[in-house]
Order: sequence, then structure tokens, then C-alpha cells
Amino acid sequence: MDSDSRTPQISDRLPEWAEIDASIKVPTLFFVYAAAAWLVTATVLGFIATVQMVQPAFLGDCAWTTHGRIVPLARNALIYGWGFNAAFAVLIWMSARLCRAPAPKWGITLVGALFWNVGVKLGLIGIMIGDSTGHFLLEMPSYAAALMFVSYGIIGAIVAIIYSRRREANLFVSQWYGLAALFWFPWLFTIGQAAVVFGSIRGTGQAVASVWYGHNIYALFLAPIALGAIYYILPKRIGRPISGYSWAPLGFWSFALFATFGGLAYLAGGPVPGWVQALGVSANFMMLVPLTVIGYNFIGTMLSGSAAGGSGPALRFIKFGAIAFLIAGVMIKIFSVPQVYVTTQLTFVNEAMNQMHWYAFVTMSFFGAIYFLLPRLVSQGWPSGALITAHYWSSVAGVIMVVGSLVLAGIAQGGAINDVEAFPLFADVAGHYTGYLVATVLGFLTLLVGQLAFLVNILMAIYQSCFGKTTSDP
Repeated sequence: MDSDSRTPQISDRLPEWAEIDASIKVPTLFFVYAAAAWLVTATVLGFIATVQMVQPAFLGDCAWTTHGRIVPLARNALIYGWGFNAAFAVLIWMSARLCRAPAPKWGITLVGALFWNVGVKLGLIGIMIGDSTGHFLLEMPSYAAALMFVSYGIIGAIVAIIYSRRREANLFVSQWYGLAALFWFPWLFTIGQAAVVFGSIRGTGQAVASVWYGHNIYALFLAPIALGAIYYILPKRIGRPISGYSWAPLGFWSFALFATFGGLAYLAGGPVPGWVQALGVSANFMMLVPLTVIGYNFIGTMLSGSAAGGSGPALRFIKFGAIAFLIAGVMIKIFSVPQVYVTTQLTFVNEAMNQMHWYAFVTMSFFGAIYFLLPRLVSQGWPSGALITAHYWSSVAGVIMVVGSLVLAGIAQGGAINDVEAFPLFADVAGHYTGYLVATVLGFLTLLVGQLAFLVNILMAIYQSCFGKTTSDP
């Protein structure tokens, strides 16, 4: 059953699964490989950036590797390199399966994939040599952004064609989130480039637009596709339909409405109009509605499964991602309370929340989706169970270490900043939180072990698919 919760209604002759998978196999495998390679790159860069917070002189002699360039390099490699490539792989495969329709000739999709990755590489080179725009997640220079926008159009058109050919009468909740993200991003990217990079908005408005864009790369693109993947894979691995499926539309529409403005809470206490701050904080509290509905869907489904609770690596990562989404939602509400954000605002807590959103939720969910889809594309199981185990536990430990240490560092930092008498100098403030950042460094090293295991397993699976004997569809 390739649906979220119920038996599909078939309107025509359905193509074989092999036909569907063959139409998307090559570009999807390329997206998966490129995503894993970018993730290793982003983790290495994140490790360097964190070391520089503890030892500022580390790699500081070269302009290309200064902290002001390493940080946006790591951030853009994670989001546009890993995040978008993984999202494209999941979206294309899930769309073809749920629509029960093969994609157009895979060469067109592969061209879009190649252009996207060339654009990301050009953008990172531009940041490294000093062409950065300086705006959060819009740092890439215009020549790279233009190429990425064109390649996104190619990839988006392929997904649209798949839907135009669909043989399935129903649209499932996974498709709602995927389709919404598909159309939200070009709108979001256009506004971000026009308002922030090309300066149609100036002053305080530009800062507001920049924060709005940076937050919604997560809220309107990565998070919806990750949620769609969970809605798709969780019932299939648990062996039971989504609990409270009739409530899913409320979760979708309330998430789309309130998540859009939640990022403005990062400006609370800043030099922006009071209504902007109030809108962001209020939106974060109103996120209780989708959080409750989606939590009921996910937790109810997990608890309604068999005694074995399902099996396989995909389920472990998907469960972690689903729980992380709920925990992140609770954390953002806690840090939106005025009595709390007076201490945590403009500290490492903001970065902790970024890592909670981008890594603990989105990345772990994409891991689960890739562990689910890749064996079906290559018609064989994963080459190494030991690498999967190493990847899972390294990722879990690394996420806990990075997020936990950043939260503690942020609280210590905020407390020191607010206590001028005890910490009169910046060096005194830095000395108060540096110890926590050592744990962050170790966390990135732990994550790197898992990401290398993941990349090696993917390369082995693709190699065996191309040059080895295949088995029956798992």
C-alpha cells in the first residue's frame, strides 16, 4: 500500500513499480549521493567554525578560512547542498510513487540536478573569495543564485509533470506538504532576492525580510517535505494507518499559517516595530495548534503499531525526526516567553534552535526517507548494517551534544551579558561559556563519523547496483 493511511482508489491501469522507479532512478541516486557528500562537507566546515569559537586563531591566517567566511560556508553547504538535494530526492521519489506515474525522461531531471549542484559550488566559492551578500542564507552571489533558480525550475517542472500524469485519484497528506513546498520556495526566493539582496527594502524592513526569509527556508520548504516523508513512511513501517488522519488538514493549514511568521520572534527585543515582535511571538505560541495535531498523528501512530513496532533503519530515523519536531516546537515556545528571551536572545540558543530544526528534525527525517527509498531503487538491501548502526548512534549522540551544549552556552552567555558588574569585559563573557563549546566541537566530530559511514554506505550501494548482482525488491 503506497498511501498515508488508506487503500488508494485506482483510476486506470497502473504501471509496475519497476517502471516508476526506473524513470527516476538515476537522478534520484545522484541527488542522494550529492546530498551525502555536501553533508560531510558542511559537517567539516561546522567543526572548523566551532573550533574557531574556542581557538580564534585556528586557520585565521588565510582570508578564505576566517570565521566570517567559514560560518556562511557551513550554513549554505548544509541547507542548499545537503538539505535541498535530499529534499529533491525524497520529493521526486515520493511523488512518483504516490501518483503512481513514471517521470519524464530522466536525463532532463539529471540536467537540473547537475545545474543545481554547480550553482551551489559557485555560490560557496563566491562566499569564500569575498563575494558574499552578507544576508542570512542569501549570502550566495547573484550569478550562483540565478543558476540555482533556473535549475530549480527544471526540477519543479518534472514534479509538476509527474502530477499531471497521476493515476491516483486521491491526494494524500504527504503530497499536500510536498506540493506546497514545491511552490512556496520560488515565491520565497524571489521575495528574498528582490527585497534583501537587490535592496527594494532598506533599513529595518530589510532586517525583517532577511529574518523572515531565513526562517522560512526551513518552515516553508525543508520542514514540509520532511513532514511529508514522515507521514508517508511511518504508517508503512509501523503497519498501521495514520492515527487521527481526518485531523491532518487542520495540522497542514495551521502549520502553513503560523510557521510562516514564527521566525520574527528572533527579533524580539531588537530595534524593530513592536508589532513585528508581537507577531513573531504570537505565531510561535499559535504553533501549538499544528504541533498538537501533528503530534497526535505521529505519536498515536507509533503507539498503535504491533508489539514489534515495525523495524528497519528507516523507522529509527523517522521516529527520531518526528519526536525532534515536537521537542523543537516546545523549545521554541519556551524561548519565546519574554522572561526567558531576555536572557537567551542573541545568544548561542538561536544557533541551538537552528540545529534542532535543521539537523535533529529535518536531517534525521531525510535520513529515514533515504534509508527507505534507496534499496527500492537499487533493488537490493543496504551493503553494511554496521555502517547503518554507526550512522544512527553517531547522529543521535552528535545531535544531543551539539544542541545541548549550545543551549547551555547560550544561557551562560546571556546571563553573563546581563550581569555587567560580574562580567565587565567581553573576554570575561567569552570565558564563561567557552567550556560548553568544547562539547559542541566533540559533537561535530561525532556527527562527522556518522556522515562518513552514511556516505560510504551510499557509494557501496550505488556501486553494487551498477556492477554487482541485484536481488528482489525489498
